[in-house]
Formats: sequence, structure tokens, C-alpha cells
Amino acid sequence: MTRENIVAMVQNFTKIVWAGLAGGFLGNGVLGVAFSLPALRAVLYDPVVQSRLFIEITPLRNIPVSVSGLVILSVIHSWLFSVFAPSIPGASWVKKGLFWGLTIWLMFWVFQEWFIYRTLLAEPIVLNLLELAILLVGSLVEGLVISFVLERK
Repeated sequence: MTRENIVAMVQNFTKIVWAGLAGGFLGNGVLGVAFSLPALRAVLYDPVVQSRLFIEITPLRNIPVSVSGLVILSVIHSWLFSVFAPSIPGASWVKKGLFWGLTIWLMFWVFQEWFIYRTLLAEPIVLNLLELAILLVGSLVEGLVISFVLERK
């Protein structure tokens, strides 16, 4: 292995990490803003509609630890994007990013909403759908940022 190959590998690794961190921070930033809105919190924590378990358990989350984990997960999303990029549909970084954001949403958030919030915390399906709509926006931002950093020519 030549010095140039090693330098190229380090640069590629750095770019993947940077893309994941940027995508994770921006995507989760969008989610943080959205889920902090008083109007949305009033709906999600309305005891008339929301499950008692959700209202009791979700305020106990350690938000910094959760967000840190999501940002680290975004680095993995970035690495997977770099592996699958040639087969991701779309001729532009925007189309690839939108597809990747949709993939992140389908593979992570839909699963989480169903198995944690719906089945464990008994959240009403209408609130799951509301959260999924918001989570889709954050996932699209993450996918676009990752694609922008890794695919933009």
C-alpha cells in the first residue's frame, strides 16, 4: 500500500465521519426544534389523547445521551451511504439524499415508533403518525446533508 493510498483512505474516512456528524447534528437539530415547539408538546402530552405510560416515561429520557447516540448512528448512516452510493437511485446528490433520508426513516424511525411508542408505551396511532411525519423531515435533512458532503461534485 502506497502513501497516496493511505492518505486517500484517511481522507475518505474523514469525509464519511464529517458527513455523518453534520447530517446527525442538522437532522436532529430540526427534530429538536420541532419537538420543543409548545404547540406540538401540548398535543403530544395531552392526557386526553396520549397514553399515561408515554406521559410518565418520556420526560425521564436523558436527552444529551439520546442525541449523542443518534449523531453517532448518523456516522454509521454516512458510512452505509458511501458503501451503497453507486446503487442509490438518483443522478444528483439531491435525489440520492432524499432517497437515503427516506431509507433512514423507513429503517429506523418507523421501526422505533411502532415497537417502542406504539407497542410498549401504548401511544395512539394518530400521534405515532404525527411524530413519523416530523421524523421524516429530520431524516430527509440528514440524508441530504450526507449526500451533499459525499456526492456533490
